[in-house]
Amino acid sequence: MPEPIKQKTAKAFYDDVDSICISGLTQSLNKQTHVYDLQIMDKQWVNTYEFYPTEDLTSTAICLIGITRAAVDPATLGMDLPETLEAMYELAKKRDYPGGFGLVVWANAVCDGVDYNTLKQRCGFKIGDMASHVQTLTTMETAWLASGLAHEYKRTNDDGIKTLLDVTIRELMDNRYQVRHQIVTHAGDSAESGHGIRRWIANFADQVYTIQALAFYSKLTGDEKAIKVSSDLAARMVDLQGAKGQWWWHYDSKRGGSPQPYSVYSVHQHGMAPMALRACESAGGKSFEEAVVMSRSWLDDNELGVNMVDHDTPTLWRSIEYDQGKLGDMTRKARSLLGFAGDQSRMSPPALRVNFETRPYEWAWCIYAGAIERGIDPAGHIV
Repeated sequence: MPEPIKQKTAKAFYDDVDSICISGLTQSLNKQTHVYDLQIMDKQWVNTYEFYPTEDLTSTAICLIGITRAAVDPATLGMDLPETLEAMYELAKKRDYPGGFGLVVWANAVCDGVDYNTLKQRCGFKIGDMASHVQTLTTMETAWLASGLAHEYKRTNDDGIKTLLDVTIRELMDNRYQVRHQIVTHAGDSAESGHGIRRWIANFADQVYTIQALAFYSKLTGDEKAIKVSSDLAARMVDLQGAKGQWWWHYDSKRGGSPQPYSVYSVHQHGMAPMALRACESAGGKSFEEAVVMSRSWLDDNELGVNMVDHDTPTLWRSIEYDQGKLGDMTRKARSLLGFAGDQSRMSPPALRVNFETRPYEWAWCIYAGAIERGIDPAGHIV
């Protein structure tokens, strides 16, 4: 039986799950399409497009980011890197998902792909006024764009890229960040109706990618406001962290608290929170060592007493989620997204279950976070 995760050092944890992640990244790369469009659902391999129409694009970009950060040789995964880059450009045009373009910019930059203007053309992506464009995006997507532009700026030192980056960062700091509760909103002023209705009810991805993007920007430019907002936002998330290290799913940026704590996602625990908090620390922000340790510990010391690291499958299972009927699930989501639920993280949850699913990006963010903890040279990455 594997040693309990909570007793392991960071290096020991990532050493333990490294083979799992490499196996997942090898099997989820479709050798016919050359992109990451295969995943595990209900313990079976399926095509992501059947369930999540843009997952193949976002996962492919994140996988390229994680693989390069962890210095994994693409050939060991059965990947021809130029071929996958070309396939990603074509997929971006096909999916026509403007919100995912920031991830494509990020992946292209760290893989030293085509120049930014060529990238926009290859992906069929047109931006008029950047300030107006970012208002149509969710905060997660805006942060992806900021991180992508930050890495492109690191690669090129181009003043035009810096101007676009500045506009995107200002949107995060001045419009999305709510000083009173130190939480970012879910969407901008011009977001599509579904996101606009729930603008004040943000998710953890909105928070964590913003922490990371602002840290990247501050590390590149020395901007003091950016690292202060990054650090304050991170501190607020840590204040709201659960007793077992959980990062809750939704946050009320108008009222504070977490109106919908579950699902708690493994990738937040082992990948996204550690990588963002380490980026904040690297840029001169606060250190959150205890929160990072608790974050990983949740994988085998959680509400259900199960080990989310499955060496037999092998994978890291996606989440612990509510186990409710369809009506109960719809009612709960409606109340939380409209701000009627209060702070549910302080209340006893209803029945819970494990979600036996894993998407490709989850293995990628795990090795990305592991590379930071192991001290692997960031090379073309900022952190």
